[in-house]
Amino acid sequence: MKEQIMAKTSSSNQTSITIRDIVTEVTSSIQGKLCQKSPIPSKCSIFRVPDRLRKHNEKAFEPELVSIGPFHHGKEKLQAMEKIKLWYLHCLLDRAQTTRTTLKCFVEAIGRIEKECRACYAEEILVPEKDFIEMLVVDGCFILELFRKCSGQVQPDIEDPVFYMPWMNWRLANDVRLLENQLPWRVLDCLFYLTKSHAEETSLPNLVLSSYGFIWPLRDNLKHDHILDCLRNSAIGTSTVKPAPKTLQRYLITSMEQIPSVIELVQAGVKFKAGDKNNSPLDVTFKDGVMTIPPLNVWEDIRSVYRNFIAFEQCDPSKDFEITSYAKLLADLINNNQDVDFLKDKGILSLYLGTEDVASIYNRLYSDASVGAFLYSDLYREVNAYCRRPCNRWRATFKRDYFGNPWSIISLMAAFLILVFTFSQTLYSVLSYHKRPS
Repeated sequence: MKEQIMAKTSSSNQTSITIRDIVTEVTSSIQGKLCQKSPIPSKCSIFRVPDRLRKHNEKAFEPELVSIGPFHHGKEKLQAMEKIKLWYLHCLLDRAQTTRTTLKCFVEAIGRIEKECRACYAEEILVPEKDFIEMLVVDGCFILELFRKCSGQVQPDIEDPVFYMPWMNWRLANDVRLLENQLPWRVLDCLFYLTKSHAEETSLPNLVLSSYGFIWPLRDNLKHDHILDCLRNSAIGTSTVKPAPKTLQRYLITSMEQIPSVIELVQAGVKFKAGDKNNSPLDVTFKDGVMTIPPLNVWEDIRSVYRNFIAFEQCDPSKDFEITSYAKLLADLINNNQDVDFLKDKGILSLYLGTEDVASIYNRLYSDASVGAFLYSDLYREVNAYCRRPCNRWRATFKRDYFGNPWSIISLMAAFLILVFTFSQTLYSVLSYHKRPS
């Protein structure tokens, strides 16, 4: 009996010890994994594109020729450009020989800001310090040399494939503005002033914008996070349209609100007019039944440009939803080819691809994005209120049916004259009858 009791006691102690050991081990494991800081730094500005945005068109976010920064570094299909990067760096060093334009100066300058540059990425960069600095120097100098050649400040070499193969220049320009293919602005700014010649009067933002042909002015003293952010700031420009307050109530209302398409608005009496091409494209206004839209060029890569702008706004909490709001507006206005043709006839759209392609681009431009502070909530409310007035629709229908072409006008005038003559004849007969003597 004693032996059984002792066996049970021993078994109970072993079980207790085992559970205690497990609790201690698991607690220690969790304690060691706890994050003392946010895993995503608050100052980060370079993000992986969320899957919910990527799934609609993965090519809009993937580089085809060149990797910039750590996210796509080392991919096999992008290795051919690594030699061109190093050649561009050699050309820069060989051309601009000063006390500041040495490889040692570049490495020292970027080494001093290496930790701040790591914090710009929204995930941990597992690249050793010396390899990360080398990547920033080579990629940054490549971008600056590319932009100086694109803007005409530096004459491209006759053996430069980037310029004697036009398609290559075009694809590189698209790769360099992708959200996942960015360098911190501090890197470009640092290298720009180290390599800037006395004859070069432009600033880094102007160099970037001139390389892409952006014509909208930037606000004064504007801070840029990277090249994509600089282009976004230019697209927003000096827009006078301001975001609505970021409140939950406003979000729930505007996220479900819609306006009719272009053709439906025309049928409701709304007129369309092209705005000033030098204004920000966001300056869409509605006044006295007229919607004014600044002209917009539509080319093959416009979907990629706007989808990357939208992805940036969706990831960075410090950004308002200007481009996302603009994309929603265009997606609501353009539903089919008729809408595209009408805006083209009005001088609002300039097309560099087929009409059907344009309609499909804008139909999916806003897919799976959310708007925290909608830019055009007041415009939507005014447009919908205008469309609900029956007199506006009747006026538009009357004008379309009876003044749409010369034959309709002639028919209407003939009918009016017949009515006048009939009325005059009837009146004359009545007056003659009353004047006849009894």
